[in-house]
Amino acid sequence: MEHSSDLVSPKQVARAIGVSESSLKRWCDQGLIATVRTAGGHRKMRISDVLRFVRETNQNLVSPELLNLPATTSGAPLGLARGRPLLVDALLGGNEELARQIIIDLYLAKHPLSIICDEVIAGAFSDIGDRWACHEADTYQERRGCEIAVRIMFDLRQKQRVLPKAKLAIGGTIEGDVYALPSTMAELVLRESGWNATSLGTSLPFASLCRAVRETKPKLFWLSVSHILPSIDFVREFAELSDACQDAGASLFIGGRVLTEAMRSKMTCTAYCDSMQSLDSFATELAKSLSNRKKSPKRSK
Repeated sequence: MEHSSDLVSPKQVARAIGVSESSLKRWCDQGLIATVRTAGGHRKMRISDVLRFVRETNQNLVSPELLNLPATTSGAPLGLARGRPLLVDALLGGNEELARQIIIDLYLAKHPLSIICDEVIAGAFSDIGDRWACHEADTYQERRGCEIAVRIMFDLRQKQRVLPKAKLAIGGTIEGDVYALPSTMAELVLRESGWNATSLGTSLPFASLCRAVRETKPKLFWLSVSHILPSIDFVREFAELSDACQDAGASLFIGGRVLTEAMRSKMTCTAYCDSMQSLDSFATELAKSLSNRKKSPKRSK
């Protein structure tokens, strides 16, 4: 069921892009922008489909606010190198509107989400961490920045559209790990890679994660590990999760800053992902492999 906030009229889209309604109608008739019909028979468009069209055809959004998007940060294209320091200042200052503008601008400039996450968002928090170590930033500023970034990721998720036949991917963090941002970024990157990705949330016991795998039977499971409680026998409990994924036919991807080489040597998984770009790469190849496997004709006995 479509939510009214996710749909916009052809007039809104035409004004947002800065083209005539007749040009927009022609693009719709050519199938370049998908349309839906309301109960009253009116033609509407999903914001996610409009954004996909804008990214694929290099259209300019002259009035993004008509699509429920923030106004652009400037008239000039915003690059990754320029976006990172701007985002640092916005997050430290608690300027959520500016932070949202920066990330949306980069997204509309056709930068892959995996690169935005690695080079701008994760990079910004690395810079904030350096400032904290030098007593140039306070803990509350970093925590507030994380909350802002998670909300922006949620807003961006609302503007993504998952294909009906996309394979299921689920994931989250273990008990005691409340860092939501890495797992949230993984969810969005996987959705952009063609997966029906859904985060289970943070601080989930291993037993609950295993149960989720057995009951939902995803094709991909991701685990983000930013913190491990001393009371958790991580390697042993991870082995149980790995077995559950193997039994369910799910590939297991894991990443996190606290996973040492010694720990990795004792763990079995499909891939270690040290960045969102590596997750994107592995997940894209897995999706292709599953698709080719499905298309391959079965051999007769």
